[in-house]
Amino acid sequence: MQQPNKLIIDPEVSALFLPPDAASINKIRENIRLGIAPAPFPVWNRILMDRIHEYQEYSDAGFSIKTHPFTFRSKNMMLASICQLLAEDIQSHTQYKIYLIGKQYQYHKAAFDHKEVESPTEHISLVELKKKYTKDIHPSVVALVDLYGVSSGTIHFYSRYATAIDTIRTCSPKLATAILSGDITVSRKAILRLNTLSETELKKCIEKIDASHDTRILSSMIPGHTPVKIYDPPHLDNKIIPEIKQMPKYDPDEYVSSLALTIPSWSDTIRRVRERSNMEDVSPGAAKKLMFQLGILESNIQIIRTELEGITEDAN
Repeated sequence: MQQPNKLIIDPEVSALFLPPDAASINKIRENIRLGIAPAPFPVWNRILMDRIHEYQEYSDAGFSIKTHPFTFRSKNMMLASICQLLAEDIQSHTQYKIYLIGKQYQYHKAAFDHKEVESPTEHISLVELKKKYTKDIHPSVVALVDLYGVSSGTIHFYSRYATAIDTIRTCSPKLATAILSGDITVSRKAILRLNTLSETELKKCIEKIDASHDTRILSSMIPGHTPVKIYDPPHLDNKIIPEIKQMPKYDPDEYVSSLALTIPSWSDTIRRVRERSNMEDVSPGAAKKLMFQLGILESNIQIIRTELEGITEDAN
């Protein structure tokens, strides 16, 4: 279907994409030089949904633009679909994927609140929802919990993270892009702290970060950071203190520390299996079962690494 060259480049769509790398740009320009026409561009209501830079290059070169129209019930659903398509192509939970999941939740929630999408939980009881999703039973979070294998609390954290990135983008699109692309390392909690600053404080902080040319942003660089202090216990002057039966104190590190002690035994077991088994002789059924379980383990490892990331940086 032949269309006029002018498509709508929506800022909300553009914000979901990282800039193309030099190799991608060079390939587009080489195709233009050779006269190779582009594939149809995906659109919804004349809004360009992908390949924004490629469209601009071909449009500026005077090529006729063909489009592939898509159907969505609303703009919110269109944006949520873009987020999902991009996030599913990213294997690890990078800053960029976390941003996309957070935005997907926001757009899907907006679509649900405006009755633009049916609830996936209308036949599930409130008790069942609370058992599975505990922290948040809003229907819009249900599909994402199942899709990405993270908790509802994590989905909400990702949403706050996405909002913080959008706030940073209003002051410095360059910094927001650098964070999402991984060119600058910063803990996620530090990014959330940036979002609590006033507009003036945020601008000053970003100017300071830009001027430093650091590739790592520490919590100490952000106003309001309070370092952890360790105090010596008070001197008791050799006073006799009567013994008081103490109840066991809650240890927030108990389960994490236990897991850290357990993992080496898993590694040893895997090593022994590799050393003592001839993999070529293993039956397809046994191989399939082990691969399935390893996939679950790998997924859980990635999830807990994501949730733990940034904790040590925040203590600096």
